[in-house]
Parts: sequence; C-alpha cells; structure tokens
Amino acid sequence: MPGQAIGGLKIGMTKAKATTTWAKLDHCQDSPLWCQFRADSHINGFTTNNPFAGWYVKAGKVVAVEIEFAENTAIDPKMIKLKTSKGIHLGSTMDQARSKYGLGPASGGEAGLSRAIVKKGTRCTLFYAPAPPYQKIEAIQVGICGAAGLV
Repeated sequence: MPGQAIGGLKIGMTKAKATTTWAKLDHCQDSPLWCQFRADSHINGFTTNNPFAGWYVKAGKVVAVEIEFAENTAIDPKMIKLKTSKGIHLGSTMDQARSKYGLGPASGGEAGLSRAIVKKGTRCTLFYAPAPPYQKIEAIQVGICGAAGLV
C-alpha cells in the first residue's frame, strides 16, 4: 500500500525505533519535528551542508519519510538502495513510477510533469523529478497525506 514505508522505515514507528532502523541522526528540529541526515553536497562548484533523508514526527510517531539525492558521491549510491515496495528508487524514471503504480500520463505544466502522486486512503507517496525533462526521480516522500507537505 502506498505511503507505508521506504527503506525499512515505517509510518507509525516511534522516533526511537526509526533511529535504530536507520542509525543515529545528524539533527532534529522542532516545529514540525523533522529529524534528518545531512551531508556536504557539491552543487555547481559550491559545497553546502544539506539534508538528504529524514522523517517527520507528530505525537511521537513518524508521519512522513523523505529521501533525496545528497549530491555526494559517497552517499548517493547508498540512497539508491532505498526502494518502495514496487522497486522504485532515487534515479528511477517517472515513467517507471507511473507504470508500477498504475498512474495516468503526466499533466501539463512543471508541477504536473515533475510530480507523480499515489494516494490510497490517508496514505500518499510522492515522486519528484525537478529537472527538465522531468524524468529522473530525485526525491521520494511517503506517509500520511497532509503530513509534512504531502498532498
């Protein structure tokens, strides 16, 4: 079912269980509680320290999980190993995600082309391909619809 888990991290886990599943976090912030892993990213000749994976917590439980490329050659190969139950991962194409999840063709405009959303009941999975031609998935978010920006 969409929006349940990715990479072994399940929606509804406690923060403590999530931490033992994925390892010690680099940072947690309040309002909303967003626990994340961070890495030095190398983009356009600059180095920045950005989040690349993490989860949102509400009432002590994980409500959404987000992963994206770190733009870091040591981390990105590991991120590709995190997959949805249908085998979609960072680097998969939007066409693959649409096919595996039975989604129709992309709608017009940047938002319709760059995002594919699977919704079942109160659970959502969002695939995001931000760069033209909007095919390479660079971020995936799973969780409770409406939590942490999920549609």
